[in-house]
Amino acid sequence: MTLNSLFNDIMLLSVLLIIGVIIRSYVKPFQRWFLPAAFIGGIAGLFLGQQFLGVIEIPASFGGFNGMLMRVIMACSVLGVNVDLSKLRDHLDYTFVNAFIFGAQIVVGLLLAEGLMMIWLDMPFGWGILGVLAYFGSHGTAAMGGEILIDMLPEVTEGAVGVGLLLATGGLVISMTVGMYVVNYGVKKGWATFVKEPEKQPDYFYRGIIPQEERKSIGEYTTTPNAVNPIMLHLGVVGVAYAIGWGIFYYLIKLFPILNQLHPMLFGLVGGIILWPVMRKLNIAGYCDRRIFNLIAGLCLEVIIVTSMASISIDLISRFFVPLLIHIVVCCALTIFVCIWFYRKVRNPQWFEKCCMSIGTCTGSSTNGLALVRAIDPQAQSIAPEAHGVYNGLFWWNNLFNPILPTMVVLYSMWTTVGLGAAFMLGSAVLAYLVFRKQVRAREAAEK
Repeated sequence: MTLNSLFNDIMLLSVLLIIGVIIRSYVKPFQRWFLPAAFIGGIAGLFLGQQFLGVIEIPASFGGFNGMLMRVIMACSVLGVNVDLSKLRDHLDYTFVNAFIFGAQIVVGLLLAEGLMMIWLDMPFGWGILGVLAYFGSHGTAAMGGEILIDMLPEVTEGAVGVGLLLATGGLVISMTVGMYVVNYGVKKGWATFVKEPEKQPDYFYRGIIPQEERKSIGEYTTTPNAVNPIMLHLGVVGVAYAIGWGIFYYLIKLFPILNQLHPMLFGLVGGIILWPVMRKLNIAGYCDRRIFNLIAGLCLEVIIVTSMASISIDLISRFFVPLLIHIVVCCALTIFVCIWFYRKVRNPQWFEKCCMSIGTCTGSSTNGLALVRAIDPQAQSIAPEAHGVYNGLFWWNNLFNPILPTMVVLYSMWTTVGLGAAFMLGSAVLAYLVFRKQVRAREAAEK
């Protein structure tokens, strides 16, 4: 790839992204399902490209953006994160159920995929692990998992990135369609704390174009531009984090060659985990704004989604539509059932709001979870977003598993990874029982 070809790629993906923004702003179902404009623009590129209409040519280099930009996203995921667990006790219900579902999606996703591959023999090896990455992390993480599988076993994992993207898309649609059904059902049953009927949001909430009077700051200037552009400063910190991780693994691989199998996108994550506490200790963390790291990660994610969707194989969709649909329905149905059953059993304050947050987050993304909560909490009074923040503070290291899970499937076996998922399930279930058993028994006794 030359600088000229890179510029042309950026120009094309920018056009596709704007096409996605325009289409999304007018097509109501896309708004209600919270499909990102980058996804819609990528699909537009797919249909305009050489696989369908042939109006434009999608370059082969589009397939390479995912692996590179995920390195930036992984580093950004830990930079600027300060852990505050002061309210952990109030939100253990949310923490336990999300951890349980994470393990359940690993176990069920892998076993279900193994069964489906007995019928659809040519599906990519290890594709079942992409389910948990898709439902918990959406398109970017799913594409990352597929990229790792292809890098490690290219001969038997063709199409893994496309499979991950399709699983993520199905999860997004389920999270908003079935999620809104759960919202309406719960309100009718009197489970909601703040409303008696789902609140209709303003038009801009769905269209995505925020009017001027509703706009908020996306970050702060932490340096003067005549010294260094603040966004460039944050990119520099991301680069330093990756360099630290790269240096550590460079020498570790010399000592333990087996580590050469780990994907380089893990380097930035490890480097960020080391760098950020050092910056806080040296009192220079204040020069960085977490919101800007989020913006950088978000920008990279938009590029990944556009380029990955535009270059996905149409043949892949037609061949594997049925098994992927089965996987999406089974895993999302399990997730929704566990959420409703657990939260109703424990019934902590605002349990239904937390339930909706978990459903959206564990089938689509945290954005979907917040959208479901907003439908029953229009004045932003709920503690559900706070519960999600506490969970992220406690399980920030969960990001480590994103590149490790597909690596485990390849290096060890499916059963080793299933065992890890089962450990998450068992550990969270046992802890939840120990913490909430007296509370549940006392309430059930009072209700008799």
